[in-house]
Amino acid sequence: MIKVTIEAEPGEMPALIEALAAHGAEFSLRSKARPAQRSEPVLNADVLDLLRTRAPAQQLDHFVSFVETEVREHGAVAELGTEKTSYVKLYVPGPRKVGAYCYVRPDRGYLDFRVPIDAADGCRFAYARDVRSDNSHPVRCPLTKADALPEAHRLADLAREIAQNA
Repeated sequence: MIKVTIEAEPGEMPALIEALAAHGAEFSLRSKARPAQRSEPVLNADVLDLLRTRAPAQQLDHFVSFVETEVREHGAVAELGTEKTSYVKLYVPGPRKVGAYCYVRPDRGYLDFRVPIDAADGCRFAYARDVRSDNSHPVRCPLTKADALPEAHRLADLAREIAQNA
């Protein structure tokens, strides 16, 4: 008896089986395919529901992607805003020394960051808002285009660092 190991893609298997059978080969098959892993949702149902119902359809993926990345990769805590508003607040994990580092406003199409106003310098999408001096979220980044996501994450990195070091 000759023992052979063959590696093939799933789409190649039917032709391979047919060829082996046509030559009278005796064989057994074992799949190396890994069962699909069920992953737990990154966002809680309330946050995801708010994003889905408040973001314009063409911007929904941008908002979900941004918030999921903040939660999954940076451990952000995502909470709903007050009952009368439709926003998501992002906090650094652990004790809260300062407020949210980012306000996510899918209904209005932007993010507001807790960063110094000059953090908007050189930005392509984000800009400094004309706000009172006591407003701790002076930089806004519209999420109307996927191209804005890297800039939004860069601002979120800075805002998270400031909040963690407060």
